[in-house]
Amino acid sequence: MRALAIVIFFLTAFGVMGVLSEHFRGDAGLPARLIVDALLCFIAVLVHELGHAAAAHRLGADIRSIVVLPFEYSMRQRRLRLKWRAGMGDLGGYVSYVLDRIDARRKHMMIAAAGPIANLLLALLAGTGAALIGSATLAGALLGALALLSAGMGIANLVPFKGSDGHHILQGLRAGARNKSVR
Repeated sequence: MRALAIVIFFLTAFGVMGVLSEHFRGDAGLPARLIVDALLCFIAVLVHELGHAAAAHRLGADIRSIVVLPFEYSMRQRRLRLKWRAGMGDLGGYVSYVLDRIDARRKHMMIAAAGPIANLLLALLAGTGAALIGSATLAGALLGALALLSAGMGIANLVPFKGSDGHHILQGLRAGARNKSVR
């Protein structure tokens, strides 16, 4: 399943590069496309992690930190740090939180779903903006690229492989089914 998520990611990345190629042409435009793609990726990961954090906060969790790529925001210290983490694998970020045990399985599932939902909402908003502005403009192309990237990220995160949001949701559903069969 991880391979499927990687394929979705690369198809999305190639699509984004294609959208941006109209405004950053040729070999000279490649560095600009890569930089813009990286910035849009940062925005999509940030929105994804803020989706998790908002859901965790709403469900009463104690949020410890929010990590997006090499940046970590400590909630207690209210401090942003540059903290490169070796061995994060394919994680673009995460939210560290503590949740009470009351109905924790359902809450963990909702928190896991909130990241991809945030990405899909961002994709909808950015896509609508791109359609209204038009892809012939740079702003429209950037919004279109952000919509594509965010949609791809949301969908890839729903694929159930170890560590993904889809995996956490599936684990919660399986645990719920086991608990119901025992009753």
